[in-house]
Amino acid sequence: MLPPLFFSVRLPTLLAILWRTYFQRDSVVGMSHKGPLSIVIFRLDSLGDVVLTTPLFRELKKAYPKSRCTVVVQEAYRPLLVTNPLIDEVLSLPDIKPPWLPLGAKRLLSAVLLYRTRLRARHFDFAICPRWDVDEHLATFLCVLTNASNRVGYSEKASLAKQRINRGFDTAFSNCVPPGAARHEVLRNLAIVEALGGTVSDDTLEIRLTERDRRKASKLLAQVAPSSTLIAIGIGARSSGRRWPFERYAQTLRQLAGEHPVQAVIVCSAAERGDAVQLANALPGDVIIVSGAPIREVGAVLQRCDLFIGNDSGCAHLAAAVNCKAIVISRHPRDGDANHFNSPLRFAPHGSCVRVLQPATGRDGCKAACSRMGPHCITSVAVDPVVAAARKMLRELRPTNLPLPTRPWPDKVLRHLMHSHSVDAVQRAVEALRSNQDQPPAPR
Repeated sequence: MLPPLFFSVRLPTLLAILWRTYFQRDSVVGMSHKGPLSIVIFRLDSLGDVVLTTPLFRELKKAYPKSRCTVVVQEAYRPLLVTNPLIDEVLSLPDIKPPWLPLGAKRLLSAVLLYRTRLRARHFDFAICPRWDVDEHLATFLCVLTNASNRVGYSEKASLAKQRINRGFDTAFSNCVPPGAARHEVLRNLAIVEALGGTVSDDTLEIRLTERDRRKASKLLAQVAPSSTLIAIGIGARSSGRRWPFERYAQTLRQLAGEHPVQAVIVCSAAERGDAVQLANALPGDVIIVSGAPIREVGAVLQRCDLFIGNDSGCAHLAAAVNCKAIVISRHPRDGDANHFNSPLRFAPHGSCVRVLQPATGRDGCKAACSRMGPHCITSVAVDPVVAAARKMLRELRPTNLPLPTRPWPDKVLRHLMHSHSVDAVQRAVEALRSNQDQPPAPR
């Protein structure tokens, strides 16, 4: 029996490779890296994948400062990249309306339409497909169709599933990147830079919010008391098996509310609003629900929050990208397959203040990964470890018992504190303020 993606992904891609190889050879083969480059990157998968690719855009620009970078994403994630000055152009797949068409047919028609309307008449020096996993969204197909001197992508040998579903795709690439050892997807994305001869100096995520986004977030949070501890709850996930039970979120928030002036903010899609209302009814106090808001406004809300607690989802990646401390509950067992697409080794939110809680081992025969449709292995993550992790992160959020100044602080130190935009920077400024108490007052 043919795999489900044979007709919608593999067959069209193999036909595109055949067409490109025998009927439409590139007019330019190979090039010098000394001049300006034109680069197109196909990132057609989910929100988390897009967020984890943002360091690639920056490091490519560092390696080739005069290059022009075009990125192709799903329309829903386009707003996340249009504010990034390191990306020159963001294209999105057109929406195919007829509801009676199967999803695979819609994706194929959308890719063909994008090629004919936006890519057919253009030439690029590099077409890049950074996806390590199985290509389900026709990124390789578009990479082949696009007129490019060089095509770069990960080998089909990356996983058994990719060898089966994407068999024959290695011939699509002039530079076929080997799978390498198990490691985080940010590092795998950045390996593309090294494959092109560049060097990588920074793996920080890069999401640019605007003042308008922050004003919108301020309106959504207008009724929050300044003394409140804002905790965002991310209830969504790509599959039901990744969703921690609502009652456990409620228990976690009730315990934290007994120790902090907690203001809960539930972040979800428009389709999940009913679930959010259900959870809100089980939480103490008034709960803010941010449902179906524009993606950068969601990022601005998360940026205002003291802590994010949620499922393994795109929202968790967005929280980490805007420097919100994050606790993620994963269904993937610690002794499971490190290269599985649920593995935190690969897909944990990327940031300095992220904690992933996961079951020690799989339940009921789940070994390499959790294989059940609904919440199963994830239910092995109890409430108490989540509460303990939250307490620790909230303690680290702001210094406690800071002594009041006995004399004026120097203007230089005050300016340093006012311009500190990260927890580490604030802590360093506070230490400077504390140490200043032991110094003689500055002469006036």
